[in-house]
Amino acid sequence: MKEEKIMKKITGIYRIAAIISGLLLAVSCSDNNETPPPVKEFVPGEKVTVQQVRALYADQLAISDYTQRQPIEIENDWALRGIITASDKKDGNFYKEAYIEDATGGLRLVFESTSGLYIGDSVVVNVRGLWLGDYGNFWQLGGVPYYEEDGNLRVGGMNMDKQCLKLSTGNPTNPSVVTVTQARSSAYLGRLVRLDEVQFTDAMIGLTWADAVDKVTQNRTLEDCNDKTIIVRTSGYSSAAGELLPAGNGSITGIVTIFNGTYQFLVRDFDEVDMSGDRCGVIDQPLGTPVEIINENFDSFGDDASVYIGGWQNIATAGGRLWLAQVFSGNTYAQATGYNSNLSVMVTWLITRPVNIATQKILTFQTAKAYWAHTGTNFPMEVLYSTDYNGNNISTATWTPLTAVMAQKTDPDHTFINSGNVNLPVAAGKSAVIAFKYTGSDTESTSYRIDNIAVTAAR
Repeated sequence: MKEEKIMKKITGIYRIAAIISGLLLAVSCSDNNETPPPVKEFVPGEKVTVQQVRALYADQLAISDYTQRQPIEIENDWALRGIITASDKKDGNFYKEAYIEDATGGLRLVFESTSGLYIGDSVVVNVRGLWLGDYGNFWQLGGVPYYEEDGNLRVGGMNMDKQCLKLSTGNPTNPSVVTVTQARSSAYLGRLVRLDEVQFTDAMIGLTWADAVDKVTQNRTLEDCNDKTIIVRTSGYSSAAGELLPAGNGSITGIVTIFNGTYQFLVRDFDEVDMSGDRCGVIDQPLGTPVEIINENFDSFGDDASVYIGGWQNIATAGGRLWLAQVFSGNTYAQATGYNSNLSVMVTWLITRPVNIATQKILTFQTAKAYWAHTGTNFPMEVLYSTDYNGNNISTATWTPLTAVMAQKTDPDHTFINSGNVNLPVAAGKSAVIAFKYTGSDTESTSYRIDNIAVTAAR
């Protein structure tokens, strides 16, 4: 009966609209010079809060089967006043919508066309005649409901010019600074928040915000340093859709929403994403001063420990995974692997401290592999040297390959192979670092190992 009543109202509204359109057409045909009617004055109703408006839909939202919920027409002569905290006028991450917030909460406003509202606008919304509904358990306020192709009844877009009055512009919109855990609660639904000390998970590094080619909205996983996560959802039409996700740690500002029990975070302005700091657990690794010899067997590390050696560097330039110490059959070594990483690409470097090469120096090391998964000519590890690497310019330094014997696909698993003597270049007054660079992914996931790295004077 309730659905029948709604449909009668909708049908009646459309009939009235058709009659009015016909009359206007008849008038316009008979007298093209008629003076347009005066603009109707916007008279706000009784002032109410976001919480009062949302409460009208509480009984419907409590129905677990969303297909049985019905939009609610607001019959009260109410006026909702608040600040616009996000809108479709910035960066393209929202479409025909805006978010309004007051001291009691936030609410999604849906429009029949681009809203014309900007972040920081103070507005009054006359809600009488509007409809409350939800999408994925998240409230939305809009116009006359309609049936989607799947048969679900949804709230349509409102006419902004008729329902909203802009009072002022450029008002401050101060986000609540919360943790990921706090953001994943009903208290912050619809609100503007800022998350600090967060980063995209290792599996996300190397991905873009969304699919800018096919214009597909996509989810990315954000985490804090306690492994608490929240989904960041970005439109394929947004200005940042094709940009790589930031690889560092920092802050991000946006709106908290929910979809069928999954909390989501929507960036309102990509200039408010500042994630250039060190990732969780990353240790400052200044490059050491040059030495005459190097001798490292990794025996001082425990199993699964990140390989941090004074004066050396352990750096992930894609994917976030580092070289880890592993213990097998009583032997400790360093290992890099893409196994079970869910990474589309993984690049990690173990770089020695500089070694003087004014005289002839010899490099020796051992390698082993396990569970070979690299395909074609792709090889898990390269050995490189650089004389112009300064500890910070990994992407612009000159890296030259070194030729050495290394474990191959056909070698037995877990069996260490001697590199043989590798001559380092001789350059008066120069020093060089040696890099062991692993490249892989979740599919090309060979586990590759190094041990007993030594640089000594030639005999």
